Amino acid sequence: MCSVGSDSIWSYKWYKDRNDNVVSQSVRHTITGDTLTISRAAESVHGLYWCQGEIQSRSISSIISDPVTITLNALPEASVNVSPQGLLYSGETVSLQCVIPGYTDWRYYWYKNNQHFPHETSKVIDITIPITQTGQAGQYWCEGNRVSRPTSSQPSDPVTLTVKALPLASVSVSPQGLLYSGETVSLQCVIPGYTDWRYNWYKNNQHLPDETSKVIDITIPITLTGQAGQYWCEGNRVSRPTSSQPSDPVTLTVKALPVASVSVSPQGLLYSGETVSLQCVIPGYTDWRYYWYKNNQHFPHETSKVIDITIPITQTGQAGQYWCEGNRVSRPTSSQPSDPVTLTVKALPTASVKIVTPQGLLYPGETVSLQCDISDYTYWTYRWFRDNHHLPSQTSKAIDITIPITLTGQVGQYRCVGRRRDRPQMSYRSSALPIIITALPKTTLTVKLNPVFPGETVTLTCSVGSDSSRVYQ
Repeated sequence: MCSVGSDSIWSYKWYKDRNDNVVSQSVRHTITGDTLTISRAAESVHGLYWCQGEIQSRSISSIISDPVTITLNALPEASVNVSPQGLLYSGETVSLQCVIPGYTDWRYYWYKNNQHFPHETSKVIDITIPITQTGQAGQYWCEGNRVSRPTSSQPSDPVTLTVKALPLASVSVSPQGLLYSGETVSLQCVIPGYTDWRYNWYKNNQHLPDETSKVIDITIPITLTGQAGQYWCEGNRVSRPTSSQPSDPVTLTVKALPVASVSVSPQGLLYSGETVSLQCVIPGYTDWRYYWYKNNQHFPHETSKVIDITIPITQTGQAGQYWCEGNRVSRPTSSQPSDPVTLTVKALPTASVKIVTPQGLLYPGETVSLQCDISDYTYWTYRWFRDNHHLPSQTSKAIDITIPITLTGQVGQYRCVGRRRDRPQMSYRSSALPIIITALPKTTLTVKLNPVFPGETVTLTCSVGSDSSRVYQ
């Protein structure tokens, strides 16, 4: 305000810095009577101001006033502090602090991408980065207002929040591909770029609290096939980034182990003394090492695909339960065990030797007919033995033996056995039949009425022991 005494007839001129620099009416300068109002003070306002009164109708000017120095103090400048500093990670919460130095009692105004946040009036605000956010997450700035002078601050420079994706966990599976029942699979949680992770494992979205290692081992039950669960992992650590993104789920798919089976040759009933071949069949793969068991006892020396079992000649009924399984170097490294095969043994048909003719006692010089009877089946070829020596020329069911005239007593024990093309291919050997020769008896002739006189009848009696069946000549 400029005044010359108390006389109101004066009008006023205003000068800045120089006598020839008259301040005129403008947007920033408003002159109303004796008052100069400067709006929107800026750096250009700074300097020396003076005024002078004049009465224009009389061309009279007053003495110029003493100068007044206007010093412009800048408004306090707001700034935004970010915690944590540097790159941010998806899912993190960042604190923004509006710092306005030199004064207190501020009311804060926050802006994102030049859009006002009407509900944010605190000095510090927390921004949670969406877990899916990467790249630029916005430009934030602030300013302050207060009741006392200065009533406002300068706005802060904008702060750009740049977000880096959390490291992405992934699950690697060993062995890869299809798994087999009974196998153990190793799952490894791989999180690139950082260290010191604590790992969290999940199966079918259920947390496995006891599994905190980078690598976990899963044993597939021997009876399980199909899907064995979906596994995924994620990591946590003390330093930033404090977590990873969860891995994609890995589905464990289990294939049944190949099933071993035992084929038997010959099939069906077995017969005492036969040799049976057992073959371990495991479909779909090769290079097996075979393991054989009888009545659940391992045969350590039997490692072939085919084994031969000879049935004892005296064995009948059940001859044991046999089963097999396989192991190999490549996957699958084992098979499922076969079902047990029970070997059932039937007795061989029984041979027996009998004397067809003659009946009763045998005597030197006679011919004896022997017959080999076998209890069942047909088309037999016969083998005869005397005193356990084979008689190669005798192959018929019935044979004739001529007893030398000089022999008496036991002249041999005869046995027979049958052979045939079809099963059963043999019979049991018969029991021994002893051939016993009785010495020829002495003949006695007796005469009744001896001496004999002419005209008498003479009776002669011939006798051989007590046998009444003989015919006399």
